[in-house]
Amino acid sequence: MTTAEQRETPPARRGGARRAELVALASRLFRERGYHGVGMRTLAEAADMQAASLYHHFRNKEELLLEAIFVVDRDLIVDQLPILDGPGTHRERLVRLVRGHVRHIADNRDAWWVASRELRALSPDRFDEVQVYRRRYQHRIAQHLADGARAGEFDCDDPRLVSLAILDMINGLNEWFDPAGRLTIDQIADRYAVLAVRQLSP
Repeated sequence: MTTAEQRETPPARRGGARRAELVALASRLFRERGYHGVGMRTLAEAADMQAASLYHHFRNKEELLLEAIFVVDRDLIVDQLPILDGPGTHRERLVRLVRGHVRHIADNRDAWWVASRELRALSPDRFDEVQVYRRRYQHRIAQHLADGARAGEFDCDDPRLVSLAILDMINGLNEWFDPAGRLTIDQIADRYAVLAVRQLSP
């Protein structure tokens, strides 16, 4: 596996299940106590391991933070973007992408919270690395909308703006979704998909 392929592979597949468990644990603690309120020793104790063993998986706390944020800003797009190159009409592919994005938020609530609240705790280089993934995702969706407009499936004269509006709508779910709420995540995913394509109907 090349270095580029390693960077594009989510932690659960690249570093094994234990590494993914540690990232999930760190995400939960960062959400509960804030990034600066959690130390490596605390993380190690919560994982029932020696601090030295934790350092075997991660060089420092920032690397753990980066991997937690990458659950959202790298792993999401690695899994999602192939949908836009898959079978079906542009509308059908957008529906699948929106549904998958919504479910990802529900399945990774701690990581989404960390990615939205603790991004600025990263060093400038790592912050920029995350932003590359965010821009790639948005640009690819905008390209899909433009392609769909050319195919006559969408009415979209500003794909970049519309892609940002769709992402703002979906990502806002992170602020209010309650698993015990009125709607299930699948119901929300279906309704968000309808909202997304409805605003693009010619």
